[in-house]
Amino acid sequence: MTRARAIAWMLSGLLGWAASAAAAEWHEAYRDGVNALTQGQPMRAVTLLEYAASQRPQPGRNVVTYGTNVEAQYYPYLRLAQAYLQVRDLAGARSAINRSAKWAAEPAEERRRLAAQVEELAARLAPPAALPSPPPVAAATEPSPGTALPAPVETPRAEAEGARAAHPGDVALPVPSPPLPRATPEPRATPLAGTRQPLPAEEAPGRGADAEPAPSSCSLDIVSQPPGAAVYLDDELIGTTDPEWGRLVRSGIASGRHRVRLSLAGYGDVTEEVELSDGVSRDFRRRLAPMEAPVDRRPLIFGAVAMVLIGLTVWALRRPRAEPAASTLHPRFLDGSPTPARPTPPGFGSPGVRRDADGGEYFGDYRLLERLGRGGMASVYKAERRGEVSALKRPLPVFLDEPEFLERFQREAEIGRTLHHPNIVRILERGAVDEVPYFTMELVPGETLQAHLQHAGALDPRLAAGIVVQVAEALDYAHLKGVVHRDLKPSNVMVLEDGMAKVMDYGIARARRFEGLTLTGSFLGSPDYVAPEAIEGKGDAKSDLYSLGVVFYEALTGRRPFSADTPFGVLRKHLTEPPPPLSLVVPGLPPELERIVLRLLDKQADQRHAGAEELVNELRDFLNRAA
Repeated sequence: MTRARAIAWMLSGLLGWAASAAAAEWHEAYRDGVNALTQGQPMRAVTLLEYAASQRPQPGRNVVTYGTNVEAQYYPYLRLAQAYLQVRDLAGARSAINRSAKWAAEPAEERRRLAAQVEELAARLAPPAALPSPPPVAAATEPSPGTALPAPVETPRAEAEGARAAHPGDVALPVPSPPLPRATPEPRATPLAGTRQPLPAEEAPGRGADAEPAPSSCSLDIVSQPPGAAVYLDDELIGTTDPEWGRLVRSGIASGRHRVRLSLAGYGDVTEEVELSDGVSRDFRRRLAPMEAPVDRRPLIFGAVAMVLIGLTVWALRRPRAEPAASTLHPRFLDGSPTPARPTPPGFGSPGVRRDADGGEYFGDYRLLERLGRGGMASVYKAERRGEVSALKRPLPVFLDEPEFLERFQREAEIGRTLHHPNIVRILERGAVDEVPYFTMELVPGETLQAHLQHAGALDPRLAAGIVVQVAEALDYAHLKGVVHRDLKPSNVMVLEDGMAKVMDYGIARARRFEGLTLTGSFLGSPDYVAPEAIEGKGDAKSDLYSLGVVFYEALTGRRPFSADTPFGVLRKHLTEPPPPLSLVVPGLPPELERIVLRLLDKQADQRHAGAEELVNELRDFLNRAA
């Protein structure tokens, strides 16, 4: 049964890690995009910021990113507008500003400033207005034999002389001579209505016999699905498709063959060659295929690992147990004879301890300075090694021959080494001296919440809420890692001199024993703080919230909600009786705190808070209003 629980714990930790990694993906893309923008890489910033906005479209301040961590300013659309401005993509910048205005959650003043910069850039990039050019003068050419010349336009003499008088500095043009006889032109076919007919070379305005042909202009109508794709024409960014309709129209393109590329974060690029003809508008509609790597491989990997762990669990449950030895009890419980296995050295009375010539006590490389505390199964010492002081924890000698306890002791050290949070006592090192396991922890100056309540009594509501909210933040972090404390109580909460709270003894609940209470392997925890479902062996993260509710109740009132003469009586009350209202014990408590505590102590787990994060938010709101 022990192997099965260990494998289940590994599986829950793996799945929790996968969920937290997916939750942080959009934030990593946003931060990398902002960094790329500040480092002068606007094109990379566009790709990263568009991906972040697609994963989390709603901007805002203090946006939760991971656990209780927040992004103080999540403004993806304003940063996108800056990136598009740097690459001179007016359409992309306007689209980002419009999306920012739609959400109305980013600073309006910065949005107006960016909009003014966009219009200023548009004015600078606009081509100057073309001036009207004078009509061209046809070159004088000698007519070839048999060729009819066009009849010159007769200008009245008075009008011509008036024109010369109006421009005295101009060179006088000769008055055209009488026209020569014109050849009768062939009849021309009447064009169809609504069609455009080309003019003859001699009648086309602005063209002479040897004039260069005017450059042709084409347009490209691009539509992408999904919308918001970056569009490159001949490897030059020309804009992004509309974020809602997915359309971008580009005109003024020279005829010929061009390369069009569509790019969108999370999707494979589409690159094709298109042929544009003179004066023709070409449609380019493409659907981008999502990239398969981040979608398919991760579930396959975790699915395979889960199947392996499930297989190991089934194997552990079905494996036949070995025959017990002649006696699994310690010999002194059988005939009263002493245990000859380990000699007890002088000093602390524990294997692995030695004394130097000056009388100093050593455990391996650690010098034991003083004993900080002793529980029912382990002792904690203040130890020093190479000038560094820490807290060293090791089992009591009587439990060194119990494999189950040693396994749980080592599991506590392993769990603690995976948790790195300011409100959790950090595990530094683990090892063994003469087959005696130990691990060291950071030494924090302060006292346990239990000791504080014993000499100070009930706490001020704001002080109690400030301690509990820090414990809730530690639980939220551990729950995201797949770790459930299972033995949360005031003696496992350290309160430092500056008011900071730290949770300790993660995993020790798996080895707790209580006087007068027989453990069957399904119930773990302290009777005074255990959740109703944990009594029946069905505890989970919400069981930690119930235990925290009991701690909160005791911190506000100075006493526990349930008490009885025996542990079994306390467990029965946890299962059947509602807790006494806090206002009856201590009149004048804030009603909001009483509501929070009673919700935490609900018998039905689904009626409690959805998670420790929700509890943190409620307590933070109370502390902000009470400040």
